[in-house]
Amino acid sequence: MHSLPLKLVPGSDLRLSIENFGREQNKSGFVLGVVGNLSIACFQCPGRVKPTVLEGNLEIITLNGTFSPDSVHLHLSLSDGDCQVWGGHLEPGTVVLKGADILLGILVNESDSPHLIEGF
Repeated sequence: MHSLPLKLVPGSDLRLSIENFGREQNKSGFVLGVVGNLSIACFQCPGRVKPTVLEGNLEIITLNGTFSPDSVHLHLSLSDGDCQVWGGHLEPGTVVLKGADILLGILVNESDSPHLIEGF
């Protein structure tokens, strides 16, 4: 594994940027860390039919999950101007406000690929 910084500019879609990176670079990995803020956050809460959409000056608290050339599975937590914390499954339409710096862990060979181990 090696790490790679990904810098997103204002107006970037957080989820689509990571999806496009995995597909265009033919890379798999996971999110190691993130700092940044959002103007729009779109995320799916458990048990809800439609995504929740928040607008404003939103601070990213965490972003974790995996990406590959074929898919992403990412969870986001964030806070609003009242320091209320929100979170769920990251959806397209989540827009970077001033910037976001993401540190990605890139899997470098086939033996590094994540596998599902059942029974533990």
